[in-house]
Amino acid sequence: MKRTVVVVLLCVTLLLSTAAASAAPVDPESTLIPLHMQVLDNGLRVIVKEIPAYPIAVVNMWVGAGSKDDPEGYSGLAHFFEHIMFKGTPTRPVGQVFKEVELLGGDTNAFTTLDCTAYYIIVPSEHVHQAMEIQADVIKNSLFDPREIERERFVIYEEISLSKESIDEHLVDWAHQELFAGTAYGRPIAGTAEDLANVDREAMLRFHADYYVPNNMVLVVTGNVKAEDIFTQARELYGDLQAKPLPAQEYVPVPVLDQVVYLEDTRAVNQSYVLLAHPAPGAATREAAALSMASIILAQGRGSRLYRQLVEKEQVATSVTGFYSGYTDVGIFVISAVFDPAERDRFTAVVRDELRRLQEEPVSPEELERARAMARSSVAFDTESSLNVALFLGGMEVRGGVMAAVNLSATLADITAADIQRAAQLYLDPNAYLHVEIRPEGGSVQ
Repeated sequence: MKRTVVVVLLCVTLLLSTAAASAAPVDPESTLIPLHMQVLDNGLRVIVKEIPAYPIAVVNMWVGAGSKDDPEGYSGLAHFFEHIMFKGTPTRPVGQVFKEVELLGGDTNAFTTLDCTAYYIIVPSEHVHQAMEIQADVIKNSLFDPREIERERFVIYEEISLSKESIDEHLVDWAHQELFAGTAYGRPIAGTAEDLANVDREAMLRFHADYYVPNNMVLVVTGNVKAEDIFTQARELYGDLQAKPLPAQEYVPVPVLDQVVYLEDTRAVNQSYVLLAHPAPGAATREAAALSMASIILAQGRGSRLYRQLVEKEQVATSVTGFYSGYTDVGIFVISAVFDPAERDRFTAVVRDELRRLQEEPVSPEELERARAMARSSVAFDTESSLNVALFLGGMEVRGGVMAAVNLSATLADITAADIQRAAQLYLDPNAYLHVEIRPEGGSVQ
């Protein structure tokens, strides 16, 4: 349903070292403590964060299936499936789910990423049990009506068109598909028009049977709720589901580039929009945490190296930013900027110089402390509401372990200058990366 760069990145940004977090003691200063978790006999993981001060409850179901799990010839199936899940059950006709949630004073939505799908209902806390029952009905009993599949197919065609119109979203999608081409992570989340034409009710039913099984799902409930009540209802609603072996997963190694790869196009714009991408390791690595810190030092905020040099000092670019995003097997390190096409060479030279500097020199204590402060602030924003907490906890758990969420601030604080330098040496080659660019029409393309 809702699919924006912000939502997608919420699933994947700052998913850091599960191994490091699980090996370390529980961070006593984490705002996520106390946290309650039970695993049902069928493998369904249920996580509850009681937040008495929040009058809003979130019922958030995560499924470990995203676009990387789309069958051959059916790209976009996981995303298409997410749309159809709200289109009727045996006891709730089309539109009834949304009406019931609205009558409770709530809202419902969902999103799909490369490696997971999430569904959430937000309601006043006193209606959390009704929300859980509604969501369970959708997860277990969706009809996959062929007529609704046909209607929704055209909605998704429109989404694909709109995503291409958004320059930022198009650049991110383009980079992923090129960096991970030929692998499960290279599939477009929304799919292609050709593959979407193949999707029918039988494909939906197979996908549901393969992936929507309790041992592949995580239920997160947050807000002014009682954990024991949630656990009891979860057993009542989902206890009859049977665990099943999951389809074999393709392991995707981190790609290795040996040169700069250029992808360029033109549009009716006045400036160039550029995204530089390095392939990176997956979320459950210490290098992922180090690369997140490196992205802050290089390109996040006015105090970052590239902002000071390119925007403030030389006025080469009008904006510059960066981030690391991690998945189960792989990740991506991004620097993006907007500038006059005539400044491309200078922009590239400065970025390469700073990448070399990261490899050759430890970052300063002042830069490291700034990065730690910004990382802590980012974690705080990720836990500022019932919805943010639910998404944060669920995204971590589905990719390897909720304790990584609990210990995230401590994990980031533990990253050293040597960690950042080593990660840069391993993954941030100044002479080998992907350069994706949208240039003004009529400009030269190399």
